[in-house]
Amino acid sequence: MNAPPSAYVISREELGFGWLTLYAITFVLQCVCAVARYFVLYAIIWVPDKIEFWDLPVKHLAILITAVPLLISLGTLVFPFGGWLFEQETGGRSPSERERTALDYAFAELTRVDPSLRPPRRWFVTDDQDPNACVYADTLMLTRGMLDNPFLPAVLAHELGHYNSSDGRLTAAVYRLTVPLGRRAPIPFKTLAALVSGRLAMDFLQTPWSIYWRHREDLADDYAARLGQGPALTAYLDTHALDGDLPTPFKMFGRTSHPWTEHRIDRLQARSQNS
Repeated sequence: MNAPPSAYVISREELGFGWLTLYAITFVLQCVCAVARYFVLYAIIWVPDKIEFWDLPVKHLAILITAVPLLISLGTLVFPFGGWLFEQETGGRSPSERERTALDYAFAELTRVDPSLRPPRRWFVTDDQDPNACVYADTLMLTRGMLDNPFLPAVLAHELGHYNSSDGRLTAAVYRLTVPLGRRAPIPFKTLAALVSGRLAMDFLQTPWSIYWRHREDLADDYAARLGQGPALTAYLDTHALDGDLPTPFKMFGRTSHPWTEHRIDRLQARSQNS
């Protein structure tokens, strides 16, 4: 399960008008937030600089710090590296030998259908008994419960649908547009904190992004079905995901990133019947 780093640079096949347009709109709004961030940073640096007579290049420092999230986000679209921090944030760890063997077996099952399948550049495990998995940048996250689950190949196929498309890099690029400021700011400063951090722009675009990600979930299911995992993924959703669905008013316009599980099952079953 090895591939050269060049295999993970963005390809022409990963470009799409929809996500490029949505990302461009998001980036422009984040630039507006960056202007506010610049003035706040300028004031923060300028005050102690004048008091202590440090003679710092205040303007250039403020511009540099302001631009860092925007530059990192753009870089992530081309080189989706940096999953190590995601691993640390989620409390992940490197896999054991038996966990590596389990993933190798699952991946080998999928490559019998598609020998050109691109493996994760890196992956880690979280010690969670609930079966779950996700893709972020160049990294695959699997829970210990997922590695012990008989539906591992099916879920891996679904996640590789995200991994072998723009989804992983786009998830990381959008996340890295924002600055991790605390949400417990005093009430008068909450709006300013949301503006400076970039959260305000993301809240404004939450509906189109949620619609987009729900569509991508359906496409990842289709990808798993093409790898011969449609029936197994259907069984996994039926036994593990249905209980997670709750009544969600105005789900179409909300923050949820996954379609109704029952609708995903319908789609997979219809595909199996037509194939």
